[in-house]
Amino acid sequence: MNPGDILLFKASDEDLIAKLIAWGTESEYSHVAVCVSSGMALSIESMAWKGVRAIDIRKIKQQYDVYMVKEGNTYNLDGMVSFLVDKLGSGYDYLGVIWLGILKLFVKFGAVKKETTDRFQIARDYFCSELCYEAFYKGGGLDIVPQVDSSDVTSPGDIAESPVIEKVL
Repeated sequence: MNPGDILLFKASDEDLIAKLIAWGTESEYSHVAVCVSSGMALSIESMAWKGVRAIDIRKIKQQYDVYMVKEGNTYNLDGMVSFLVDKLGSGYDYLGVIWLGILKLFVKFGAVKKETTDRFQIARDYFCSELCYEAFYKGGGLDIVPQVDSSDVTSPGDIAESPVIEKVL
């Protein structure tokens, strides 16, 4: 695994919240983290009840797939990693993830078209896919989900479907 690789976690049958996220976003994925150091096996993620934190990839028990940015798409790796490190200790964006869930459900059932809003957004708090998107976009200068209007409606499934990244493991 290399710095800049994206870890997309599969929803396990034992985790009801993860299964709901995967179902609501029509994806097998429910969580995302970004590798920031291969030598230290370190990634950064945002988790409910824990906020933005660094984790040792070797200690992860949940099944995940690894994605990388496709050749021909350039970004500033140092800037992306710096963005993530700067966000360590930030809170988890509960209102943002609730808004994402509501919006995805309305879209899933055809009640509304996919539109974005920042009215519930708290600039210093992040949910996992929002943190990943903003790290690459604001820190690295690459929109990893060009098919999505904004970070506050980006899900792990949206990241997996990105035309800018590809599955490697």
